[in-house]
Amino acid sequence: MSAGVPVLPGRDLPPQPFGAGWPAYWRQDAACRDGDPDAFFPPDGRNTKARAAAETRARKICSECPVQRPCLATAIFRQEEHGVWGGLTSDERATVVPRGRLSAEDALVFADRLLLSVSVAS
Repeated sequence: MSAGVPVLPGRDLPPQPFGAGWPAYWRQDAACRDGDPDAFFPPDGRNTKARAAAETRARKICSECPVQRPCLATAIFRQEEHGVWGGLTSDERATVVPRGRLSAEDALVFADRLLLSVSVAS
């Protein structure tokens, strides 16, 4: 991610295919494609309540998105440090994903673990 310039997960990234069975351009099907970036990347300085509300809006969109898995895997693979991707914040991703470069396959494994843990907790 460019320093200080948020990218909307479903709109601004170059294509990042992760293997057979996934569309090469997954973001074309992203529910957030035409959404408000502030929901996914609340501006710094917002109070905690406003940030939580924005993250809740983003999670709702992500939970109904047909490409949640590749979105989350992309964030893991690219080591995105900001924003809600695939329904998880950067802090949530950091709790499971090790620091350092991962292969696309490993990014998928961690995305699956995170999505499973979120669905079990719901």
